[in-house]
Amino acid sequence: MITLNRVDDRLIHGQCIVRVLIDFKIEKIVIVDDFTASNAVLKNIFYLATPPQAKSVIYSIEETRTELPRFIANNENVLLLMRSPTVALSLFEIHPDLKKELNIGPISYRPDTVKVTSYAYLSTEEINAIRKIEERRVRVYFNQTIDQKIIEWNEVKDLCKAS
Repeated sequence: MITLNRVDDRLIHGQCIVRVLIDFKIEKIVIVDDFTASNAVLKNIFYLATPPQAKSVIYSIEETRTELPRFIANNENVLLLMRSPTVALSLFEIHPDLKKELNIGPISYRPDTVKVTSYAYLSTEEINAIRKIEERRVRVYFNQTIDQKIIEWNEVKDLCKAS
């Protein structure tokens, strides 16, 4: 089952490995990223970065059409991990039976982004994607680790200019 739908632009990294995998007892990481899925070297780097207590697979958005349903239905604790809310929107559109929650972790500063939390910066495209995700009755919240305060999208969406 998908235990956690998470946006984190770094994908697998120290915080993810040390906290998220342990806190949620994750057994499998499903990374959805078109660029990584098409790059054999980058794929191998992420496979090597996966700690021994978990296994990881990497798919393009299109590959999830056939591959993701088995992770939604299985009994393993699965982390569905993507770089951007725009990818999350695609997944919620393709897979309406996904868990109706989206955790947004760190998203780095880039030009033309809005600071939404101390660790998440969103582009206009990402803000619009979150709005569409919310319209699908998905709870969107910001949280790096479970011991930190959760910030609900409703608490910060007014910081984002209407687009």
